Amino acid sequence: MASKGLRTFRAILWSLVAVAAIGASVLYFNRTAPVAGDAWYAEPFNLVDQDGTAVTQANYIGKPSAWFYGFTHCPDVCPTALAEMSAILEALGPDADDLNVVFVSVDPERDTPEIMKDYVAYFDDRIVGLTGELAEVTEMAKARKIFFEKVPLEGGDYLMEHQASIQLVDAQGQFFGTLASEESFDVRLAKVRRLIGDA
Repeated sequence: MASKGLRTFRAILWSLVAVAAIGASVLYFNRTAPVAGDAWYAEPFNLVDQDGTAVTQANYIGKPSAWFYGFTHCPDVCPTALAEMSAILEALGPDADDLNVVFVSVDPERDTPEIMKDYVAYFDDRIVGLTGELAEVTEMAKARKIFFEKVPLEGGDYLMEHQASIQLVDAQGQFFGTLASEESFDVRLAKVRRLIGDA
């Protein structure tokens, strides 16, 4: 049986290891987390919109944007987020013309332009749907620090695990902030108004 002194030494040692691990995690996430003003959001990409038209990052420079990443088979998070963005567009009135709202599929294997067209139109015809080759979507998500992952289900089906926040980007393609699902509608609307006002 270990002596009391040895047990105390081990406890202190494990505490130091835990503190070091936490510190490393904080440094890592602070290094990779988006910061307002970061220009990385304008990184190049090549996708297609819901009409099958090729688009790049250049199509979304010059006007502030709200970006959401999800998939059309999503059972809850995606339809909720898109419905809320539609409500924000409605609340903005004429100012909604000064905002791009873009929904990028992280499940391009199933989400063809035709499927995306029907899906985004159900919520609001001002929302643009983007899809493309999986490699292109993966590269775009990596550049924009977006997480997604395929989760297999029984019977060969699958879901996509993905981030739920909406990313706000200014007219120059710089990261501006996020809209989180736990925020009130008024808070999210105020953030979007501030984004448009800074354009």
